[in-house]
Amino acid sequence: MRAVVLTNILSPYRVSLFNAVAEQLQGELTVLCAARSEPLRLWGTPEARQLRFRYRVLPGVHFSWMQREWHIHLNWGLGRALRALRPDVLVLGGYEQLLYWQGLHYARRRGIPTVLWYESWEGSAQIRRGMLFALKRAFVRQVRLGLAYGNPAARWLQRIHGGELPTVVIPNTVDMEFFRRSVWQIRQTAEFASRRAQYPPLLLLYVGSLIPRKNVVLLLEALRLLQDPGIGLLVVGEGPERETLARLSREYGLQDVVVFEGHRQPEELPWWYALADVLVLPSLREVWGLVVNEALAAGLYVLCSTAVGAAYDLLQPGWNGALFDPGDAEALAALIQQVSERHLELRQRREAISEHACRHFGIERAAEGFLEALHQAYACRG
Repeated sequence: MRAVVLTNILSPYRVSLFNAVAEQLQGELTVLCAARSEPLRLWGTPEARQLRFRYRVLPGVHFSWMQREWHIHLNWGLGRALRALRPDVLVLGGYEQLLYWQGLHYARRRGIPTVLWYESWEGSAQIRRGMLFALKRAFVRQVRLGLAYGNPAARWLQRIHGGELPTVVIPNTVDMEFFRRSVWQIRQTAEFASRRAQYPPLLLLYVGSLIPRKNVVLLLEALRLLQDPGIGLLVVGEGPERETLARLSREYGLQDVVVFEGHRQPEELPWWYALADVLVLPSLREVWGLVVNEALAAGLYVLCSTAVGAAYDLLQPGWNGALFDPGDAEALAALIQQVSERHLELRQRREAISEHACRHFGIERAAEGFLEALHQAYACRG
C-alpha cells in the first residue's frame, strides 16, 4: 500500500510517528508539505538521515495573519507529484489550505480513498457557523474516514459531519521514550544535582511560545498572589510577549523566582523537564498541547487549562495532574499551593506517571491507529 500525507509543515515531533508508520509500510510513505516552516515555529529542519519516509516541500507562496494565527499556503505541482507517486490512500492534514482541497478533488476523480487527519476540538475551534463552517462541513462529508487526535476531536468531527463518519481515534504524541530515557539519565548526574540546588524547592515549568493565547500572564498573576519564595518558575520559549512578561515579573516582585530561558530545540528540552516538578499550561485555546505528553513522559505532574485538548485524554485529575479555568488566577494559585504542600509525594510518583504515559500515549499506539485508518480506507478503495 502506497500512502501519501498532505500537511502544512514537517514538525520535528511528527518525524517519529511517520518513521514508525513508514516502517510498517516498508517505506511506502510520502509526506508532501505546503511549506518548510511557519512564523513562530523555531524548530530546526530534520536531517535527511533521520527520515525513513519520503519528504518533499511543494513550491508555493505563503502568507500569515498572526493576529488570528492563520497561515495561508498557495501551492502548485501537487497533481504532478501525485501522478508520479500513485497513492493507494491519501491522508489530508486538514481542510484550511488550498492544498487539501486540491488533494481531495484529485482523489475523488480517481477513486482514491481519503483520510482526514483531524486535530481540532470544540474548545479550540474558531469557526462554528456561517459560510466557512458550511465549507468545512462540505469538505468533511467528502472524505472516506476520519483520523482524530483524541476523543474531543472525534466528537467535534462528528458534529461537523452531521452524520456518521467512520473515525479512528489516536493520541497526539511525541517520542515519549526519548523524554523518559533522557530525563532519567540527566537526573542521575552530579551536574543535575548541582543545578537543581540553585532553584527553589518547588519548580514550575512553562514550555511554549510567548503569545497572548498561551496566557502566561495568568501564571505570573497566580505566583503574585502566592508570593512564596519556595516556588520558582522556568519559562522556556520565545515570542512577542517576552518583554511584557519580563516586565510584569519585575512589577510583581517575582524576578528572583522566575527565569526566562529563551527558546530551546526539542532535543534540549529534557534538561528543563528534569529540573522541574510541575508543568503548567494556562492556554486560552489549545488544539492539543504536546508539552503535556513530554512532561508526563518525564514524570511531571501537570496543571492544565480546561481549554487544552490534551487534558481530556491524558490527565487523571488528582493522580498525574489537575485542571483549572484559564481565566481564574486564584484557582491556579490554590492548585500551586496544594502541589507545593505535596511536592515530595509527587516526586515519588514520577516513575509511575512516566511509565503509564509511555505505555498508553506513545508513538507505538499512535502508529497502530494511523495504520488502522490507512488499512480501513484502503479496503474501501474504488
